Amino acid sequence: MDLELLKRLSQADAIAANEQEVRDIILDHARRRQKTVLFDGLGSVAIRLNESAGPKVMICAHMDEVGFMVRNISNEGAVEVIPIGNVRMLARFMQPVRITTAGGAKVGGLLDGDLQGAEAQNLRVDIGAASAREAAAAGVAIGDMVTFATPFQRLPTAGRVMGKAFDDRLGCWLLLALLDALERQPLDAEIWLAASSSEEVGLRGGQTAARMIKPDLALVLDTACWAKNFDFGAANHRQIGAGPLLVMYDKTLVPPRRLLRWIQDTALRCAIPLQTDMFSNGGTDGGGIHLSDAGVPTAAIGVPTRHGHCAASIADLGDAERCLALLTALVTGLNAETYRRLTDFSC
Repeated sequence: MDLELLKRLSQADAIAANEQEVRDIILDHARRRQKTVLFDGLGSVAIRLNESAGPKVMICAHMDEVGFMVRNISNEGAVEVIPIGNVRMLARFMQPVRITTAGGAKVGGLLDGDLQGAEAQNLRVDIGAASAREAAAAGVAIGDMVTFATPFQRLPTAGRVMGKAFDDRLGCWLLLALLDALERQPLDAEIWLAASSSEEVGLRGGQTAARMIKPDLALVLDTACWAKNFDFGAANHRQIGAGPLLVMYDKTLVPPRRLLRWIQDTALRCAIPLQTDMFSNGGTDGGGIHLSDAGVPTAAIGVPTRHGHCAASIADLGDAERCLALLTALVTGLNAETYRRLTDFSC
């Protein structure tokens, strides 16, 4: 596994509509392999893996992470911020963060706020300034991106890693790993690898990228965690180390039963452990993609994590490798006849 690539993706900073650091990594990967690249109007990246007369498949992961944006700078030098995406409430207190200035400089600071009941209010970053002039001298301005400053690291348990923005840089890693694995392999379907913008603020880039690609079928790559991180019982279908996750239902998408069965049968045939789960809240880019044009059969799979929408997540590298193996098996096994069987609603 290319751990250095995952580290670069994790440590890149990218909130909704400000994703250039991640986009640059993805574009460099695609251009070195001389692949056709398209952009939608939001900045989503679509890479054509191959040309084929078979069904067109979109595989999508989002580039943005939850974070903050500078809203104001007080006379006392406090950098006031607002959340961009659903940052976990407890992660809004006493966290090291970094501000990315318009010029690309990184300014470190400490995120804090006021606790009002169960809510975090008046969020601000302390960069050590004592006046608005000192904050401005550091290059900080309204509209700047603020992200957690968590370093990527290997943990003592074999195969476990921790870092920020695994939602959804693990998905972005899978896109690029799939590009490497299949770039020269003959395929009976045309594969488009899409890195979407602004998923964390309303599943936006997946919708616009789908309208551009016009896929016949879509697979969305995302992550999920269980509320109780050390619950290893039967209720937890998002355990790290237990294989990739197939989402059978969420608030935005109910995948077609035949598509789910095809993914499950492929995992079984390839001896890939597959967890299945249903989400009572939230959704993925699949919520927008499957409603594109006359409807696109769509399912979401991905790598489970511990912790989410906070300063750091923990993942198992074996889950990522098994997810890549499943994606490879799905893509190489898809042809016109497979697609016909998946979408024949007459029987």
